[in-house]
Amino acid sequence: MKIFILKKEKKILEIEGFAVFFSTEKGQLELLNNHCSLISMISSGIIKIYSNFLLENEFFLEKEIKILCNQNKNTTILKIKINYGFLKLKNNKIIFLV
Repeated sequence: MKIFILKKEKKILEIEGFAVFFSTEKGQLELLNNHCSLISMISSGIIKIYSNFLLENEFFLEKEIKILCNQNKNTTILKIKINYGFLKLKNNKIIFLV
């Protein structure tokens, strides 16, 4: 699925992934490929994106947005800390507005 992270009309990250974990007011959610459409608020916490792209270490997308990458065999786990936001999922395309 395609995953986009946007901030104030600016694209911060675009990546292909197969699983996403994030927090809501009601608890933790997991989204996988072919999940039904969804719109949700996101609570402060960490968005975890599981991808087949191989990235190493950590890097900054912006001053306040740090991405930590862990590799486990052929999977990269991106961890993005956010304060709050919204999510829209439709047709295997996830848009996070943070």
